[in-house]
Amino acid sequence: CNGLAANSTIETCNSCNCLDDGWIDRHRRDSPDKPMLFTENEGWFQPWGEAVAIRTTADVAYSVAEWFAGGGAYHAYYMWHGGNNYGRTAGSGITTMYADDVLLHADGTPNEP
Repeated sequence: CNGLAANSTIETCNSCNCLDDGWIDRHRRDSPDKPMLFTENEGWFQPWGEAVAIRTTADVAYSVAEWFAGGGAYHAYYMWHGGNNYGRTAGSGITTMYADDVLLHADGTPNEP
């Protein structure tokens, strides 16, 4: 996602807020001719040895609004349900579930503590 794989690779933002962490400004400066793509708007993030930081629905929604207001061209919503894949969205015979502390549980019910 850092855009260094090839000259034609587009760097993408994987963050909780691409505006607040400065990614949008860096992308405009370093790649003004490429679209801004937000591929992983993380519902949670856990540095090794620290507690899980769970984001509220309002915080995630605000980061999406800031993203598009800042000129973002694309936002992937799959992290709203933890990046889980099931049914026809997964590979044949493969089901993934790696984050259940996000806005929607794997079964689609709201995560309301």
